[in-house]
Amino acid sequence: MNKLIIALIAGTFAATAAAQTAAPTMAPADKGMAKQETLKEATKNPEHKSPVATAAEAKANTEASKKQKKLDRKEKQAAAAAAAKASAADTTGAKTAADQAANTQATKGTPKALPTKQDKQDATKATTKAGATQ
Repeated sequence: MNKLIIALIAGTFAATAAAQTAAPTMAPADKGMAKQETLKEATKNPEHKSPVATAAEAKANTEASKKQKKLDRKEKQAAAAAAAKASAADTTGAKTAADQAANTQATKGTPKALPTKQDKQDATKATTKAGATQ
């Protein structure tokens, strides 16, 4: 038994010493190649545009938007009136609340499944017994 304990302790020390050693490193040439590949991928990505290209694109978009016809005052008013008319035709909160009140009144007279406290307790006990027997 003593030999077993000594062997376990020695194994623990050996595992701890092995875990504390330095991890294997890449050769310096491999590090350089990895950095070059990363740099190539980063510069090849089309998502990142240069500031000059971005500015040129923004200028072109601005020029295109200036050429589009703007709405005058009467057109804006007509659009606003059409939007107001469309929103007035939608279901309002008052109508929905009235429907809810009517539904509540209709369901008030229906009996509940378990009307008394004793019925609820009996149903709970039956369910618990059925669960325990499975």
